[in-house]
Amino acid sequence: MVEHQKIIFRLERDEDGYPPLDYERLWATPLSNGNYLIDSIPFFVMGISDGDEVSVNREGNNLVFEKLLKPSGASTFRLVPANPEMSAKVRADIEALGCSSEYNQHVGLIAVEVPASRSIQPFLDYIVEKREEGVLDVEEGALRHDLEDAA
Repeated sequence: MVEHQKIIFRLERDEDGYPPLDYERLWATPLSNGNYLIDSIPFFVMGISDGDEVSVNREGNNLVFEKLLKPSGASTFRLVPANPEMSAKVRADIEALGCSSEYNQHVGLIAVEVPASRSIQPFLDYIVEKREEGVLDVEEGALRHDLEDAA
């Protein structure tokens, strides 16, 4: 069985100091061609989704992201519940829509993957409704779905 490894993704902070980290480590599986398949939902990395094929550079014992080679087709979003106590409910709602999620309790973020095989429209309807209700805020990490098909 192939061992998962962590890949370092360097992050650039905006003028407000976001994201709160200099880098994020994502789990990945090595491929026979020397590249890696991402096996995580990013909390801060932009433009990367679960299932993407990436190349890396070796820096000492570390694997450092070089470039995206083959997008998976999955879209990634981050949700910030207005009330952290709502996180479990939001994650259950997302799962019912056929999406995977991970929760980072330290920063109160829910990272969401909308699989390439799923229509994005139910997820978009959900986040628009919840945002209008003031339940959560949304950040797009990697939009890979065709929105014309969603409308």
